[in-house]
Amino acid sequence: MTDETVESCERESEKPLEELDQAKDKVGQLQRQLQEAMKQKAESEKKASEYLERLMRLQADTENIQKITKRQLETVTSQASERLLLKLLPSLDALRQAVKITNSNDSLPREEIAVGLKMLQEQLARALETEGLQEIQAEGESLDPELHEVVGYVETDEKPENTVLEEVRKGYKLNGKAIRTSLVVVSKRPKLPEPMEATGG
Repeated sequence: MTDETVESCERESEKPLEELDQAKDKVGQLQRQLQEAMKQKAESEKKASEYLERLMRLQADTENIQKITKRQLETVTSQASERLLLKLLPSLDALRQAVKITNSNDSLPREEIAVGLKMLQEQLARALETEGLQEIQAEGESLDPELHEVVGYVETDEKPENTVLEEVRKGYKLNGKAIRTSLVVVSKRPKLPEPMEATGG
C-alpha cells in the first residue's frame, strides 16, 4: 500500500469521526435549547399560576367590595327613609287630629278649618323641601317641555305664545331633577279671520 493510499484511508476514516463530532455538537445544542425551552415553560407556568392567583384574589376583593357597598347603600337608604318619615309624622298627627275634630260634635267655623289645613300644607311642604323637593314654577313662565305638560290651550293676544296661563296640577323637582311635570294650560295665537269672499253682482 502506498503512502497516498494510506493517507486517503486515514482521511476517509477521519470523515465519519468529524461527522460524529458535528452530530454530537448538534445534539448538545438541541439539548441546551430543549433545557432552555423547558426552563422558559416552567417560568411561564409559574407566572400564569401567579396571575391566576392574583386574579382570584382580585375577584374575591371585588365581590367583598360589592357586598360592603350594597350593605352601606341599604343602610343609607334606610336612614334616609327613616329621617323623611320622622319629618312627615307631625303632619300625619295633625291630619288625624283634624279628622277627629270633624267627626266630633264640636263644629269649627270654615275659616278655622281652612287656616288649619293651610298650616298643615305648609308644614308638609317644609318637611319635603328639607329632603330636596322643590315646586316647579309654571304660571307666567314660558313653556318648558321638560318641566311642563300641556293639557290645554287658550287663544289670546295678551300673552306671548306658549306662556303658561294656568297650572292644573303642581309639578316637582327633586334635587334639581324633574320628577313630576306640571300640567298646564298655555297661550296660543288666535286664528286669523278667514278673508271674506267677494260677492259678484
